[in-house]
Amino acid sequence: MFVTNGSRMPASRSPSWFPRSRACAFAGDDKEPSARILMAACEFSFAFARAIRYRRGMKLYRFRYSPYARKVQMMLELAGLRHEVVEVRYGEREELAQLTGGYFHVPVLVLDDGEVVTESRRICERLAGHPEARHLVPAPLHAAVWAFHDFIEGPVEDVLFRIASPAVRAKWPTAWERALYTLIKERKFGVGCVDAWDAARPELIQRARSVLEPARQTLAAQRFVFGDAPTLADVALYGQWAMLEAEAPELLDQISPVFVAHARRVEQARPSR
Repeated sequence: MFVTNGSRMPASRSPSWFPRSRACAFAGDDKEPSARILMAACEFSFAFARAIRYRRGMKLYRFRYSPYARKVQMMLELAGLRHEVVEVRYGEREELAQLTGGYFHVPVLVLDDGEVVTESRRICERLAGHPEARHLVPAPLHAAVWAFHDFIEGPVEDVLFRIASPAVRAKWPTAWERALYTLIKERKFGVGCVDAWDAARPELIQRARSVLEPARQTLAAQRFVFGDAPTLADVALYGQWAMLEAEAPELLDQISPVFVAHARRVEQARPSR
């Protein structure tokens, strides 16, 4: 699919900025030397247009604190895949809704060919198919890596987002965004939930330590979850670390300094540009 001026069209059609020449149709008669020259010129032109489009890379729409978006961003970075990060205003999601046909959650990833992919697990599955990213889900560890990924985005995320939410709300620059954030959380978790999580921070941190203790022991003994190289398991953890550090850097250290060190190792594993 192409995305041109916000509209989508099949990849088999030329985008509006690259009109198809009438010569291409004429060039179908390859018996004439001039036709073959025109055909070659057409093929070169379309190949050049595709190359320009691919050089633009992918586009990731995120909130700065979203563990799911930060996970996808780190996966792109560790794979060395060209991309642009678009910071979405919390209370302004018109572009997201238009891009996706009504879906307004993050992350959203626009692929090189203009295809729009939503939901972080689906995005990671697509990225894992790229040759540059296959080392993040090595075949012998496929089941273990995805199982750990899903564990992090289940019981681990369930406690860490409660720890982070009061700080996230406090950092929104407008009263409207803070009110909207509170409303969305309260519709799912009950009136006063964010204030209650703020008051219960010590208990929540202790709960996080408990659920993450096996990971802490592993990361105290080795660089990454499955050895000396990062995998999607580390990327999933990093998304959670980034959520905590985005608004209140001290929170991750309060859970364990081991996790702070792990976050820095993941960042340092990114290929140099």
